[in-house]
Amino acid sequence: MTRHPILAATLAATTILSAGLPVAAQAASSERGGAQEAAVPGGGIVYVPPSRGAPQGRIGGSTRGPVGGLPSLEVLAPDHAGLTASPQPTLLWYLGAPAKGPIEIVVDTVEMSGRPPLLDVTLQRPSPGINAVDLAQHKVRLEPGRLYRWSVAMQVDPAQRSGDVLASGMIVYQTGASPAVDRKAPAATAASRLAAQGYWYDALAVLSRAIAGQPGDAGLRDLRASLLEQVGLREPAAYDRAGRRE
Repeated sequence: MTRHPILAATLAATTILSAGLPVAAQAASSERGGAQEAAVPGGGIVYVPPSRGAPQGRIGGSTRGPVGGLPSLEVLAPDHAGLTASPQPTLLWYLGAPAKGPIEIVVDTVEMSGRPPLLDVTLQRPSPGINAVDLAQHKVRLEPGRLYRWSVAMQVDPAQRSGDVLASGMIVYQTGASPAVDRKAPAATAASRLAAQGYWYDALAVLSRAIAGQPGDAGLRDLRASLLEQVGLREPAAYDRAGRRE
């Protein structure tokens, strides 16, 4: 397994900036205290980030080389270190059109310590749209409070990785107080409460599992689109809104 060379170069300057994030993320529960029972206006969903002023954590999917006409690629992550309450979360990403080459998914510590990454898998022909990778299926477990970066890269030319389309985001597994969510609650209710408590990845996963079971449910797609729009992921949100009209 090899680390993505473009990602390593891109992250060299950001590792120092983000070194203090896990502590900030763990301390954020006090900042979110008032949000745990927050009313969700109009049956919508409101994401309350765990902390403010965090360094930028998301890299958008764009080609790093001269090749044009490539599909967009996005990780469905906020622009800061998003929280999960699970050691084996589901990560979601978006592909705007059929891939022009294999897709490589990597999960690693943000400092990329020299050991093999936790996850390094290659997909040959993933479908366009919103896709998922379940860390539990790959027997990958995150350590509490540690900052991880996960990336999705489309290999346009395996011999020239500088032309890859690359997107990445950050994630922290936070232990301690469990999210105040009834396990029997409907998906929309559970996702709204998770988002209000700052658990981005869990809120998104709850909605996505529900959509997989009910792909024609316009209300669920609208909720996920709203969540994505709140962190600037406009194209994946538009995909959901278009899907609700099909």
